[in-house]
Amino acid sequence: MKVQAKVLLNFQAKTLAEAGAVLDDVLARARQRNDVDVGSVEFVSPPGDRGVTLPPVSAPETARRQTPAST
Repeated sequence: MKVQAKVLLNFQAKTLAEAGAVLDDVLARARQRNDVDVGSVEFVSPPGDRGVTLPPVSAPETARRQTPAST
């Protein structure tokens, strides 16, 4: 059986840089697990704040899992 889950993280940071550091730490810990793939991240700022766009999330080259080619 394959199960997919969406996780909502709620935290506060004084700056965008601080929020990025927290998010980087959480994603790094998730990537350390062999049974978790980080697919995408959506960042939502509070109403009234400026919108923020994040680049697509990709695992470091060393952490990417290899999928055997079909023959």
